[in-house]
Order: sequence, then C-alpha cells, then structure tokens
Amino acid sequence: MTTTAIFALTRNGVELATRLAATLPATIWLPERFAAFAPGGRCYTNLSAAVQTAWQQSKAIILIAATGIAVRLIAPLLQAKTSDPAVICLDEQGHVVVPLIGGHRAGANALARQIAALTGGQAAITTASDGQGLPALDLIGQAQGWRIATDSATTHVMACLVNGDPIGVWVDPDLPAARALLGAELAPVATVEWVADSEELTNPRFAAAIVVSHRRLDPLWHKLRDKGLRYMPPVLVIGIGCRRDVPVHELATAVSATLATADLAPECVATIATADLKADEAGISDLARQLGVPLTIVTTAQLQTLDPTAFSPSAASRFDIPGVAEPCATLVAQGPLLVPKQRFARCTVAVALQQATFGSDTTPTGQLTLVSIGPGDLAHLTEAARLALIKAEVITGYARYIDLIRPLLRPDQEVIATPAMGDEMGRARHAIELARSGRRVALISSGDIGIYAMAAPVFENLQAGGWDGRHPQVEVIPGVSAFQALAARIGAPINHDLCLISLSDLLTPWPLIERRLRAAAHADFVVALYNPRSQGRNWQLATALSILRDHRPATTPVVFGRQVSREDEQITITTLADADPQQADMLTLVLIGNSQSFHLAGHVVTPRGYTTQPARPSDFLMSNKTTDYPIVITKPAHMPAVVIGGGAVGERKVRGLLAAGIPVRLISPTATDQLMAWAQEGRLIWERRTYQSGDLTGARLVFAATNDRAVNARIAAAAIAAGALCNVADAPDEGDFHVPAIYRSGGITITVSSAGTAPGRAVALRDAIADWLDSIGVHNHER
Repeated sequence: MTTTAIFALTRNGVELATRLAATLPATIWLPERFAAFAPGGRCYTNLSAAVQTAWQQSKAIILIAATGIAVRLIAPLLQAKTSDPAVICLDEQGHVVVPLIGGHRAGANALARQIAALTGGQAAITTASDGQGLPALDLIGQAQGWRIATDSATTHVMACLVNGDPIGVWVDPDLPAARALLGAELAPVATVEWVADSEELTNPRFAAAIVVSHRRLDPLWHKLRDKGLRYMPPVLVIGIGCRRDVPVHELATAVSATLATADLAPECVATIATADLKADEAGISDLARQLGVPLTIVTTAQLQTLDPTAFSPSAASRFDIPGVAEPCATLVAQGPLLVPKQRFARCTVAVALQQATFGSDTTPTGQLTLVSIGPGDLAHLTEAARLALIKAEVITGYARYIDLIRPLLRPDQEVIATPAMGDEMGRARHAIELARSGRRVALISSGDIGIYAMAAPVFENLQAGGWDGRHPQVEVIPGVSAFQALAARIGAPINHDLCLISLSDLLTPWPLIERRLRAAAHADFVVALYNPRSQGRNWQLATALSILRDHRPATTPVVFGRQVSREDEQITITTLADADPQQADMLTLVLIGNSQSFHLAGHVVTPRGYTTQPARPSDFLMSNKTTDYPIVITKPAHMPAVVIGGGAVGERKVRGLLAAGIPVRLISPTATDQLMAWAQEGRLIWERRTYQSGDLTGARLVFAATNDRAVNARIAAAAIAAGALCNVADAPDEGDFHVPAIYRSGGITITVSSAGTAPGRAVALRDAIADWLDSIGVHNHER
C-alpha cells in the first residue's frame, strides 16, 4: 500500500503537487496532457476511476480541487473510519487545507497541518476534540502498536469526552507502563475517573468506559462494549518449539488453544519467538505472517546465557540450550512467563508478558534496519535480509525497489514508497524519525545499501542529530551488489584488483572523478562504472572510455549490464575499441577489464594475477641466444610500450615505436624538444616524473633508456617480474631484445644490427649506407 496519492486537475495543481511530493512520499496523479510537468507521475483519463484505484492503494489521498468535487468523488467509496484512508482537500495556492475524513485515526489532521506548513496556508481542523485541546482517543498508543477492539463504541466515548460526561478508566494491573502512558494522555481530561476494580465500570454513573488489557475479559466486555473503548496493546510474546516440518495450521491450533486456556487475547500478540535452530521452519514463519506479527529469532549464544533450572525440562538440552518455547519467550519479552510450556503432539508453546515496550524510559527505542535487497531477483536476497523484512513494521524505500520485494510483504506492514529518486537525505531523515518514535523500520535499497546507496545518508543524518548509538538502534544488512551480479552472469571478470567509480558529478566534482579514472587506468584496475550516463550527463562515459583506451589494449573486454537479474535484463559484451556510450543509461553498469582480461566463448575472464615468473625457455633456445630471423608485429596496437628516459636514446626508441604504430607512454622528468612536440601532438603520453615501482603495469614492451645504470637495472628486473619484454640501452644482455639501426627510403627499409654487441658500429654502418645513398641522389630517407 502506498503512503499518499496526490490528485491534480490543472497545470497549477500539478505544480503544487510536485512541490508537495518533493517532501511527502507520494504518487502524483495528473491528466495525460500535463504528463511532461511531472515525470514519473501516473496519468488518468477518468478522474473518478483513478480516485477509486488510489482508494484501495493509499493511506492518504490529497485532492487539489474544490471541496464539492472532492466530496462527490469520495462519497460512493466511504465504508468505515477504521479502514477508509485520510482525505484532504486544498486549493491550488495551498491557502486552505481541509481534512475531510480520517482526521484522527487515518492521520488527516496531522497531514493537513504538515501540508499547511509547506504551503504557508491554514489547516482547517474541524474535529471537536482538537478544538478543545482534548486527546484524540483513536490515536492513543498508536505509535506503540495498540489496537482498538473492533466492537468498541469509539464514537460514543469520543462524544462523552467532548461533552464532559464522566468516563471510567481501568488498566490491567499487569501493565503499569501502559497505565503511565494512558495517564499522561488523559491528564487534561477532568471528567476521567480511574478505578481499581474493572467491574466498577459497569456502574451507570459512568457514561463511558475505557479498558486496557491483554486478557479476553469476555464477561466484562459483553457488559461494557456498548459504551466502552478497549485498547489491546501488543504485549504477548509467544515462544514456539517444534519438530521438523510441522504445518502452520497445526501450530496455529496449538497457539489458539494456549491463549484461550489462559484467557489471553490473540490481538495482543507482539511477536513469535523461536530459536535459531528453528529459523528455517516454514510453519513458524507462516504462523507469524498469518498473525501479522514479526518473527524474532533467538541465537544459541543468547540461550546459553540462561539458567536451565529456571525453565521446564526440555529435549533441546541435547543442543546445549535450556529449551526453546519458555526461554525464547522470556528472553524476547524481558518479562515474566504468563503461560509455562504447553506440550502438544509435535510442538510446544509458552507465553511471556512483554514489558520493555512501555519501559520507564520515556524515549521510544525503535529499530532502523538498512536492508540490501540485491540486484532484483529475489533468489539473490539473503536470509538475513528476508528476516529483517519479516520483523519490520514499516518498509520504506524507492518505489521501484519496493515493487521488487512486494511479494514478501504482509498486509499489516506499512509501506512508504518514494515515487522518484532524489532527496536521499530527506528519505533517510524520515526513516530515522519513524524509528525514533519506537517503530521497527526497514529502509531498503537495491544491490548493497552501503555502495552508492542509502547507508551513508542515514549515518550522515544521525551524525548531524547527535546520535548516541542507541536511539534508534541501527543495523546494516549487506547484499549482492550490481557489479557482483553482472560478474557472475559473464564468468570471472573481477578476479583481480577492482575499483568502483561513479560518474555522477552531482556530489563529486568532475575533475576529482577524472583523477580517479586516470589513477585506476594507470594502475590497471578492473573498473566498474556506476551512474554512467543520463539525459543531463551524456558525455562523462565517453571521456572515461577515452582515458581507459590510453592505457589498455583495444581488445580489452567491456560489458554493459542493464537491469541485471531483472525481467528486462540486457547484457552486451564488447571491446574497449568498440564500446559505445549510447548503450548505457542510469540503470546500466559498465565493467571494463584490465590489461590481462580476455574473452572466452561469450564470457569474460580476468586472471588471478600477472605473470610473476617468465616461462623457462627450452635448452635449445638457451644454447642459441641470438637469431637473425626477422619478426613482424602485425597488431602493434596490442603491444603498448613504456619508455623510461627522455634523452636522445629515448627519443630514438620512441621514433621507431611510433613509426611501427605502437602506443607509447614516456616516463621522464625531462624530454627532448622532439619528444615534447610528440606529446603535445597527442602521439604519446608523457608522465613528467622519475620512474616508480608499478610503472610497467599493462606494458608489453619496456625500454630502459635513462642515464642511470642502477635505474635501468631496476627497470629490467621489474620487466621480468611483469612478464614484459625489455630493451636495456646501456646493458643489452640484461634485456630480452635489441633494436637495430634503421634506414628507410621510399618503400625500402634497411636494418643494421650487431645483436647488441656493438650498437655503435651498427649505427656507423647505417650512417655510411645513408651517406652513400645521398651521394647517388637518394635524399628522402629517415634514420
């Protein structure tokens, strides 16, 4: 069930609805012709049919329309104040906000005041109790989960309250904290009289009666219900133990019998409690769902702290725990045992009185659980997340995520679905406020809630509010993130170091994002790009891919994963050269492999590491250290080179590499004029600094061309460790290959090599050949 539906009839109404929806978790309903003014809203062609639909789905309906229109629309839909949603009517300027129905129980009065505060208008509250400053009886205990008996004479008692008639009040003596809570609420009422004996309420001198108890009280209530209001607080904790695979109907029968025998009201059950040994019993989970209460799991470690002699003998002692039904009930309730263990054919039941709900501490201690729901398929939802959803009273989150888990939700759970992304801080703040009021709240997010999701906004709000670590209690449930789900779909692409980078510059400046991209590219991380592209940010992904192309082979695998594990999943595997930014949107994750990643039969694989030890050559190759057999590289773009050293020797190495079409990265604090010119032209990447460990990552060819012998030796050793081929200018034998002296003229290429033994002689011979060609009139050549 959604929280609020806002209906607009005109363009001005749509503008006001948009303003309200930015603060209130709400769905905007609007005429089709105004759809462009509220993206994400629901369009209608028939207003009456749309209101009827929202009536079944919403807890509150806001109509930006004339009061007469509103009354005619809702009149055929009215059923009972216990089930009808709150209905509020206001004008297009928000000057007057009128709660039409559900002022107290459905929260229309409070919502009207909230709307008036947003619009600067006036809430026209017409309920008599509000006008006299008297408490709203149908709201007392609501935050604590109190129920009002369906056969209560609520309207009669409210009338007596307003008219000043005498009202008798009795609270079960076993519920002192409930007595304190009700006493504080009724303090302004002069006509209230507290009685010690519940039978006194039958005295005709009381025009009305108020009863608070966890017991059935059938004879008494039969006498009082025509003039009585009965509160039923959730204070009963039912502990259950059972054999394997006991069906829910058998457990339900046992619980009903136990409560009936002890004269306890089933409406006052707060939770079902069992041991973690029984957490996977479908019958127990179904029972909690059937009763509309959470299932509380008690761990073995908690049970082992209890004194076994305090409980009835149990077969569970063989598991080194004092039992299940009684210990679980008392441990969760933190109160006395009302009904000791009742044995049935295949289960045991015990009941304890929960008093912690109304403890002496007047500050409600709720629970805020940040639940990761995974990428979308419920098969990827963790058991911890499922249990957190079962325990929650309120489920809140982005509407798209709520829809993913809706099959797991119960009718009694309040669902607050935010219709659009954005305002994460406001959403987090609202969840915290609900928890601080004493409620059990689950704030959900897809993937892992701690990765680009709602965990950080929650803790930022808590920090701003001076959180003490206890009010409310906060727990984070991890989940399967989008990058993990995508990786699993396509093989093993993240089997080495990985970094996640969001391309959204809404909260992070783009220059900082670009620095991180360059650092990740340089360090050869596998990269997962979140928030890659939207209508308003359509260039960042292209820039990111361009940066990565400077450091990785064109064949590097790239994967576009959209809506992974959902019905409309789309996965595209391509290469860095062919990756098209147009394939991505905000629902897409882009995964880029490192320099070692490869394609394999429709999958992508990243090896666990780099080559740390070169393959040992055969004895034959070792006995023939050099060869004059020429090798031609047919795909030079796949052989990225690193040249360390920016002097004349480095320039000659770079000249040959560029002529061969090989990508070059130059590392040197200085460079020749020619090298600087090539860098300015974009023909090479120049990193203006000295050599550092890790600079060879991703390189296939390495050239040590500095004027420091020790540095060149370090480079040669690092190249061997990285599995790259290395040329060492001042010690050819330390390297793996030599570069000949080259002469080019027209379509002729002449190379002169001494196999590294005398490079100076090779250059001299090359120059002699060049001089001879000059002497015979051939001038267009390159050395």
